Amino acid sequence: MDPKLSPAWIGVLIVPMLIMMTMAYVVERRQRRRDHEDGVLLSFDDLRLTRTHLLVGSGPDARWFPLGGLSATATTTAPPGHDADEVHVIIENAGCDIRRRLPYSYGSSGDAQMFAIKFNLLAGHSSAAARGGDGVGLRTDQSAA
Repeated sequence: MDPKLSPAWIGVLIVPMLIMMTMAYVVERRQRRRDHEDGVLLSFDDLRLTRTHLLVGSGPDARWFPLGGLSATATTTAPPGHDADEVHVIIENAGCDIRRRLPYSYGSSGDAQMFAIKFNLLAGHSSAAARGGDGVGLRTDQSAA
């Protein structure tokens, strides 16, 4: 017997995929619209950065933290007992730290570094953030101040 896909089977396979793709598109557009309304410059996981605030979460229940007094670090670590590296972003505050981690990839590592640098620049830690903490990437015509 020669198996053939009938139009009904093709519909059963294709329609759910189209519905999921449409839902993902709508959710992404809604998040982009919300980010635009909030003035979000950059995001990492559920951390969103505006010129003056850090937003944790999304929607009406998102927490807003002023950037003054906060600092961010991005690191890559290998957790004990795991063979995969992780990327960590830590927002340090006098009260409590906000920590986020993602599985390591070049993209997540670069996103974490970019988020931490932009965060520290906006929070007023410009000299250390511009040098990367150790002077790497400092142009020769820049002052070390």
